[in-house]
Amino acid sequence: MSELNRIRQQAAEWVVALQTAGANERPRLQAECDTWQAKDPRRRQVLEQIERMWQATEPTQARRRQRRRQLTGLGAVLLAVLVGTQLPWAYWTADHRTAGEIRTLTLSDGSQVVLNSHSAIDLDYSDATRTVELVRGELLATVAKAPDRPFRVITRDLTATALGTEYSVRQEDGFTRVAVQESKVSVTPSNGGDDLALSAGQQADLNRNGVIARKATPSQRPDWADGRLAFSNAPLTEVVERLARHRPGLLTLDDALAQSSRRFTGVLPANDSDAALALLADTLNLEVRYLTPWYVTVRPR
Repeated sequence: MSELNRIRQQAAEWVVALQTAGANERPRLQAECDTWQAKDPRRRQVLEQIERMWQATEPTQARRRQRRRQLTGLGAVLLAVLVGTQLPWAYWTADHRTAGEIRTLTLSDGSQVVLNSHSAIDLDYSDATRTVELVRGELLATVAKAPDRPFRVITRDLTATALGTEYSVRQEDGFTRVAVQESKVSVTPSNGGDDLALSAGQQADLNRNGVIARKATPSQRPDWADGRLAFSNAPLTEVVERLARHRPGLLTLDDALAQSSRRFTGVLPANDSDAALALLADTLNLEVRYLTPWYVTVRPR
């Protein structure tokens, strides 16, 4: 997580705490917030931005009368500020996109594309070609056979052309990962260079100029494509980071747990993050605090 995003999350938590504090508690919280702001000028700027957006969500009298609506309105603001600022315009205008959910699309030729959470694609189907542009996130493609109409997944880094049935493509910062579950895929870097042939059980990371890394990988479908998240002795930070991709809004880990040695082994539902959080909390003796439906933090119990 970048330092600016960390400041946004902390500022959002301060706004929630100050807006919902009782009269006796507010002076202490305000003093602590002032101390927090004084340590970095960016903190005050971000806090004021979120406060202004909150104040614009509904009239002052209505805010005072409707505490529940206050929290809901604040959650919507935080969702817009903290998620919207990180998603490109192309995501919002894509042909198909997901938020915290996983979605399966059956295309006109019978091919199937499973979109992971926070992903987006544009489609360009014609009599000659079948092209899926991965704008953001991750997909799993199960390709219907049509030898005269190549099936391609395009990202900013590469073009991955199916020579068989099933493969996944994930766009990261600075590279794209292609993993083949069945048959073969031909991968071409965006800036030219030699094609890379990948077979079932292989994956590669590429940027625009070519291959960064290549290794063997399990040939079964990714766990998320079947609605589950599997972990084996995974650090708590990794578990929460993955769960955060599968719910709208923000899911954060309390600073007290940032260096925690706690690890998790098990399977969590990808399509029900509340149930996943409850199971994780019971297993590792944690507390899940819902500041709003869109802003959740995991804390020590």
